[in-house]
Amino acid sequence: MIMRKILKLAALSCVSILVCLSSCTKPEPEDIKKPVPTPPSTSGSSGVVGTVTCNGRPVSGVAVSDGIDVVKTDENGKYKLSTEKATGIVFITPPSGYVPVSTDGVKPDFYAHLKNDFSEETHDFELREENQENYSIMFFADLHLTNADFKPDLKVFREIVMPNVKRVAAEAAASGPVYSVNLGDLSHERWWYKYSYNVQNAYKTLVENDFPTLLWSIPGNHDNDSAIRSDNTDWDAGHMYRKALGPEYYSVNIGNEHWVFLDNIKYINSSGSGLAVGAVGKLDYDHAVSGRQMKWLRHDIAMVPSDMNVIICSHATIISDSSKGYSGTKSQVDSLAVMFKRFKSKVFYNGHGHVMGFFDSKLYSGFKGVKIPATSGDMWESAPHYLLGLDGEEGGIYVVNFKGDERTDRYSTHQYGDKWMRIYDMNKVADYYNADANVRAQMEKYPKRLDYGNGTYKNQILINYWMHKPGQKVQVFEDGKSLSVKSVTYEDPLFNICYHIRTFLKQLPITPSQTTVTAKHMFVAQAKTATSPVTVRILDESGKVIREETLVRPKDFGPDME
Repeated sequence: MIMRKILKLAALSCVSILVCLSSCTKPEPEDIKKPVPTPPSTSGSSGVVGTVTCNGRPVSGVAVSDGIDVVKTDENGKYKLSTEKATGIVFITPPSGYVPVSTDGVKPDFYAHLKNDFSEETHDFELREENQENYSIMFFADLHLTNADFKPDLKVFREIVMPNVKRVAAEAAASGPVYSVNLGDLSHERWWYKYSYNVQNAYKTLVENDFPTLLWSIPGNHDNDSAIRSDNTDWDAGHMYRKALGPEYYSVNIGNEHWVFLDNIKYINSSGSGLAVGAVGKLDYDHAVSGRQMKWLRHDIAMVPSDMNVIICSHATIISDSSKGYSGTKSQVDSLAVMFKRFKSKVFYNGHGHVMGFFDSKLYSGFKGVKIPATSGDMWESAPHYLLGLDGEEGGIYVVNFKGDERTDRYSTHQYGDKWMRIYDMNKVADYYNADANVRAQMEKYPKRLDYGNGTYKNQILINYWMHKPGQKVQVFEDGKSLSVKSVTYEDPLFNICYHIRTFLKQLPITPSQTTVTAKHMFVAQAKTATSPVTVRILDESGKVIREETLVRPKDFGPDME
């Protein structure tokens, strides 16, 4: 009976197809609220065996795990793993110079689901060789695909995002293989049942739109099933993600990098009125890496040579640039820092915040962090700039090229190419703020917001340089003379009028915060005149000019500006 219900749930969740989204059938309420049982974890163990091959030849030394213990294949490519099947999955850590085959061309076939019993199982894995001396990673985060009727997410994704993805992938492929990393929130659980479109459907959207590379994924808080609250909510609510995309944590070797993918979202969905159709709780969560993951990670890291670089991917920040310096429990983050201490390079990549940022950790020396902006901007709800992030950065693809210990990066926006900053003539911003009746109504209702029309910003030049990194310098020149530049935490004015004003007027289903949203990569210079051209110059850590743009003033400001 239980297995029939599980199969029924799985079948219902896969009903939606992209060619006919409007005809999707919603799961029945009595079915969607049935938790998926957790695999056995204490009553016994069994063996999982198999062989890892490449073109029919055995591959030795490949790490194989059940999400807790780790073993390696022998000289014949064979492994044997004694397991309690607590995670319901067995997976390999692909060695450098190899990638798993892919059935659909997008998801790597590096894992297998286990039976919900203690029978012995056989699972083989097939690899193919690939030269990874020079390779690139395209990072994605927070796509938040929904099929909702009040936002254009699928249309914008197909018509604007995907063409850029394919173009950037083709360009990067000129120097070596290209892979992609999805940092979570592929979907949005708030709308799963109202619009019959869950994380499995979101993944199908990628496949059906010919996503161009292999994709490594981790879950975000919105990739959990909101219809589930149980004695083990965090695990049970992830059942659709695991079915669609596999393990929630694992590792991959690519080139000279050991990539660790961690699930640092503890889904709670605490008791209360449901926030959406089909939901049984508040959709809340904490930031934490489970004890099971920590145990697996110790086993995983123990097998990695110290001369490899370590890259840690998670949905939410683990080590951050906030005053706190970390997310979750400090003792746990301290343990992670100790685990990674022996490696020469440690970089954390995360999404979740819908902002872009680069930082060197002040609390944990030697650790660097990169915040990846949301591919959806702020959930596709700003207009006409649908892809604007909370900090005003233009939506795009962050790409890193790895060649030995050298790393170069670029940011390609979906609409404007390699655009790394936006420069505002604050005189024209002030004119707009003072003339627009909607902005004045917003300021009257929310008087604590930054009011760019109050005269404070006369003749100022505001630079939103979202690719700013530690050690870089921003210079501003007016008539060839250097102006004083200071770092500020201002709100991006374009984001305000494209997002907050829109939601303020239309009262969209998601109520926005009407407090000022500030950005950490803002710079301001006080010009002498209102009309002289101004040149903005970006210098890297060595003092080399890497970017230069000239602002011809007056420069109009409004929702249609680039």
